Amino acid sequence: MNLGRCSPQTLWAFKELKMTINYFRESEKYRPKKIEKLLVGEAPPSSEKTYFYVPKPMSENLSIRKDRSLPATIFYHYFQTRPTTVDNYIDLLRLLKKKGIFLVDICDDSIKVRGNPEGERRIIDEIPNLREKLISRKIEIADEEIIFLLARTSYSNHIRAEFPNSKLIRWIDFRMNPEPNNNNSD
Repeated sequence: MNLGRCSPQTLWAFKELKMTINYFRESEKYRPKKIEKLLVGEAPPSSEKTYFYVPKPMSENLSIRKDRSLPATIFYHYFQTRPTTVDNYIDLLRLLKKKGIFLVDICDDSIKVRGNPEGERRIIDEIPNLREKLISRKIEIADEEIIFLLARTSYSNHIRAEFPNSKLIRWIDFRMNPEPNNNNSD
C-alpha cells in the first residue's frame, strides 16, 4: 500500500492500527532527568492501540468529571486542560517532564482489568515486583513522592503492604482536585 498521498490524519490512523507500541521507549522520551513525583497506573490499555505517552488529540465533548481516561485525569490535575491536538498533547508531556513528573505502570503488559478478575489478579501479583522494576529502571524516589492512581480500590491493601508511605488516590479524586496552576511555562 502506498501511503505517500495520504493525509496526516490517515497516516496517523494507519500507524496507530499497525504499530506495536513499545511502552518503555515511548515513556522514556518524556522521562525527567530527576523524577520528583512518580505516578503509578495499573497497566497499558488492553486495546494495545493507545498509551499515555503516545500523543493523540482528546475530545472536550465529555465533562471533565465524566472523562475517565488517564490522560484527562493527569493533564487536568496538573494543567486544568485536555489536549485537543497532538502538538498540544506533546507540549503537556514536555511540561510534565519539566516538572519532574513521570508515569509508570504496575504491569508492563496491556491488560484488561475492568470486569476481568484475571486481569485484576495479574495487577495484584505484580505489585510486589514493582520496587525491583523501579530499581532496574534506575528510578530513585522516596515512597512519599509516589502516587498510585487507582482506577479501582480493590487492591489498595496490597499496595499499602509494599509501599506503606506512598499516596493512593482514586482517578476521579486526582482529576477533580487539580494542583494550583501557578505558571505552566516555569
